[in-house]
Amino acid sequence: MPETERRPVLPKMIGEKIITHASDDYPRRKWIIREKLSENQFPLTEEDVKQEMGPAFTVGKYLCEGDGAKDKLAFLRLFKQIPWEGTELDDSRTRAKQAVDQQPGHVELAALKYLTENGCSATPKLLGYEFDQQDKNDLVPGGYILYLVWGKVKGDPLDFQEFWRLPYKERENIREKFREAYTEVLTFGYEPMMPSTSKIILDKATGDVKISGFKKAEYIGQSGNWNDRNFLRFRLALKSVDRCKDIPDVAEDLDTHQMAGYGKKGA
Repeated sequence: MPETERRPVLPKMIGEKIITHASDDYPRRKWIIREKLSENQFPLTEEDVKQEMGPAFTVGKYLCEGDGAKDKLAFLRLFKQIPWEGTELDDSRTRAKQAVDQQPGHVELAALKYLTENGCSATPKLLGYEFDQQDKNDLVPGGYILYLVWGKVKGDPLDFQEFWRLPYKERENIREKFREAYTEVLTFGYEPMMPSTSKIILDKATGDVKISGFKKAEYIGQSGNWNDRNFLRFRLALKSVDRCKDIPDVAEDLDTHQMAGYGKKGA
């Protein structure tokens, strides 16, 4: 199912409160929306749905904070069913026939729930989730809504260009912290797909690294082992010095070494 950028259908919801309490394992919490960060749609035709590719849905990401804990920032993901392509302006009864009243197993919930409940320290913690249904005036009356909230860890996504401007020693320190964090994640059997430096959350003050970005995670079983190829997958190493041409602004030590690869000098 392709992810596409279209005219947003989710509201900004600034100042609105979302309540999560889908399980006794996660206490009832109120979350106040502070900012809408992104939205991506996964549209489908009626034929696609007949081929069991559905349902069609949109995904929004919001910055929020816990009610009564203003310093407790978190991220909220909103999954919501949308109408089939070409039926967006049909009457509500027609759109209601497309409704799926239970969320179709979004892997991000399963991954964060498992990682949190089994004590993974290298990933953000799941703070709450909630299932809901759209009302009669919504996009797909009776269609599913899933709210998913996880804690905002200290630090920011690692910027690809910024990483390659750092001196070799600092790059190597980040690689080692990444190796430690990602190895822990692998022992729990999940890993984020479409790897990039943006899924590496770096706390510059402490050097601590967390792994985020499980919207498209994959369960690989608990036999997952570290492989240095992960440095390449997450763009923390180069196959050869020739690849430096792909990086407009790089550290000077890349120009003075002939070897590049998995953490070797010049990488």
